[in-house]
Amino acid sequence: MTLPRPCSPAASLSRRRLVLAAAATLSAPLAWSQPVFPSRALTIIVPFTAGGSSDVGARLLATELSKLLGQPVVVDNVAGAGGAIAMQKLIRSPADGYTLLYGGLSESLLIPLINPAVNYKVEDLLPIAMVGSSPVVFVTRPDFAANSVDELVEMARKNPGKLSFGSAGIGSFAHVMTEVIKDKARVFMVHIPYRGGAQILTDVISGQIDLGVTTVANAASMIAAKRVKVLGVSSRKRVAIIKDVPTFAESRALKDLEMQVWALMFTPLGTPPAVVNKLSAAINTAMELPSIKALLAKLGAELPSLLNPAQAQAFLQAEAKLYRPVVSRIKPE
Repeated sequence: MTLPRPCSPAASLSRRRLVLAAAATLSAPLAWSQPVFPSRALTIIVPFTAGGSSDVGARLLATELSKLLGQPVVVDNVAGAGGAIAMQKLIRSPADGYTLLYGGLSESLLIPLINPAVNYKVEDLLPIAMVGSSPVVFVTRPDFAANSVDELVEMARKNPGKLSFGSAGIGSFAHVMTEVIKDKARVFMVHIPYRGGAQILTDVISGQIDLGVTTVANAASMIAAKRVKVLGVSSRKRVAIIKDVPTFAESRALKDLEMQVWALMFTPLGTPPAVVNKLSAAINTAMELPSIKALLAKLGAELPSLLNPAQAQAFLQAEAKLYRPVVSRIKPE
């Protein structure tokens, strides 16, 4: 019986190279066949019902992103639990870039800080771009004795616990922002929580409460009709539609304080960096389009800073640092 001759080392190496080359040839079509992102429709989750400012902003952005990315972009309204249900849905979604969330300050940051029972943390979210930014205002009735933030602070210091402010509920952006302002100005005012923002301005006008804390957009019509008086605005610069109103930062009591109600676009953690960067670039391009600038102006909002993913993450961390000390004192409803 003739035994097979062993292969020489050179022949073995040659055969191994042939096998590897064949495998590479077979796998090449698979590599080349990977779809370019995006290859199908994308979804933007909005944590509230249709018709609100978040929904309006998300739908206009979806229209422009569809043109830029070459795929349909649909809006999915997931309301409930102050936005927590929508945030949970995002976190459970595949980390492939096809599910985004248009998330604001309250549902993204404040709710999980105040109420751990919602089962998500700000660290579970991956921000990729800023899509909205609006300052808040202190509004009061026209005959209120104070006409500026400094006069308000002086009045509050002389009358601790006698002035009241309304917000859209415990842990709402207006509540938490005012707690930060109270700490900085060293004053005590009574918080009156409401089940939403609609009644606050009505009660301010009637004198049921002294102050309302809300966005420029929410108060714009009553400001224009002179039914309320604005004491200050929290933006870095004065707002065009209320250009005579000083910023908080211009006051002595709140010097250099800047606050805003913002919206960030989020994706699930683990989304590939290349996909994140492509989405962020498309969103930032869309935010500078005339259609979106016009909507922001109509809402009394600012053109948000154009943040890349790293900058968006740094911004979110800075906001958490600002609000966490105050939020630790607030008990959930």
